[in-house]
Amino acid sequence: MESVEEEPAMFGPEEFFVVALMLLVSLAIGVYFTFWSRQDSYSEYMLGGRKMGVFPIAMSLVASNISGIALVGNPAEVYSYGTLYSVALIADLVIPVVNVKMFLPVFYNLQLNSLYEYLVLRFSHGTRVLGSLIFTLSQIVYLPAIIYVPSLVFNQVSGVSVLLAASLICAVCIFYTTFGGLKAVLWTDAIQNLFSLGAVLFVVYLGVDRLGGVRNIFAINEQGGRLEFFNMDPSPFVRNSFWTFSIGNFGNWLVYLAINAGSTQRCFAMPSLAKAKRAMWWTAVGVSFVHVVTISMGMILYARYHGCDPVATGEIKKTGQMLPLFVTEITSNYPGLAGLFVSGVLSAALSSMSSSINTMAGTLYEDIVEFVYRGKKPSEAKQSFIMKVMTLLLGLLCVLLVLLVEKTESIFQLGMSLSGITNGALLTIFIMGLFIPRANSTLKLTLRSLCC
Repeated sequence: MESVEEEPAMFGPEEFFVVALMLLVSLAIGVYFTFWSRQDSYSEYMLGGRKMGVFPIAMSLVASNISGIALVGNPAEVYSYGTLYSVALIADLVIPVVNVKMFLPVFYNLQLNSLYEYLVLRFSHGTRVLGSLIFTLSQIVYLPAIIYVPSLVFNQVSGVSVLLAASLICAVCIFYTTFGGLKAVLWTDAIQNLFSLGAVLFVVYLGVDRLGGVRNIFAINEQGGRLEFFNMDPSPFVRNSFWTFSIGNFGNWLVYLAINAGSTQRCFAMPSLAKAKRAMWWTAVGVSFVHVVTISMGMILYARYHGCDPVATGEIKKTGQMLPLFVTEITSNYPGLAGLFVSGVLSAALSSMSSSINTMAGTLYEDIVEFVYRGKKPSEAKQSFIMKVMTLLLGLLCVLLVLLVEKTESIFQLGMSLSGITNGALLTIFIMGLFIPRANSTLKLTLRSLCC
């Protein structure tokens, strides 16, 4: 993988203070839920006692979906290829309706501890284990990228080494996720989401002010052919079209909201189906808002650099570095704001990592470890201890994989490819289970043939 060691930006004490504040707040929440909140049972540790409110659940769902990769990558996509990405907003608003009407009521009313528990009720224990392992493997491979990209951003604007930044993110995340359980994950997600939103809104505000207002930004993008919303070319070989963005995002968003173990775990942590549905509506609003903001940042980047592309001039090596470059330019007279931006990107990474590790630990325990015990169910305290150990080990595994990411690009490619394959397979299995009554024998035959 290309090294992204740039000349350090002016990252002064104020910037480091803001970043440190965000990390300390995350640690403080973990400490609070470790010592002053019950974590001595599976229900408390993994489901928050099924008493969580709409606000932390919705904020966590938004934060988990908006990774640091998205905050940096979406504006770069719009800068390079235009506003056709905004077609994704259709899926942002439609898929929550599909989930609330067709998927969520079935899973919630079964009072499941794990999403894949549905598969043993509908098909077999083997199908449940297969689903759990597919999910876990895809998360383990993809998580290092979620940590590595924000670490590159931190390196670009501050000069702090990528390895040190990644290690710091992982250490903080592992601590509060391991000892604080789901409650700590949800509330840190909520606080971190506020950091992320504050960061991107400041960038948009300063960018609009610096570039002569919204009207001027739209005019420059229109002149450059960047305002495009309805490219209806049906060819599957076209990189960007209405169909590739709409169909692709419909599938991805349906997988994330409806059959993602982390999303359903959060819904199971709520005291009623009505509150779970309300959290879904707010999630749709939050994700749509963030997408609008990141699209706006992409248009701002084009308005700033359309006449002098910093990649072409050699100032940066790839478009993914363009947003950090822009931030260092516009915040030079505002001490602390560059730190707020970095905190926002790191917060997005922390929330994605903590949610994934917490969910993986619960999924592996429910679907595999508990099966090993069979009739000898361990005590509540032992269950909590086992899950904490699993959370710690999964976090350490992610740290080791981050070290590999720095040496090779293949893990990025593997993560993206595996994510697409596994998401499609899991979505097919759940749709068969929910909507095709005779799917049981068909799925068994398919699995048997795959194993032979």
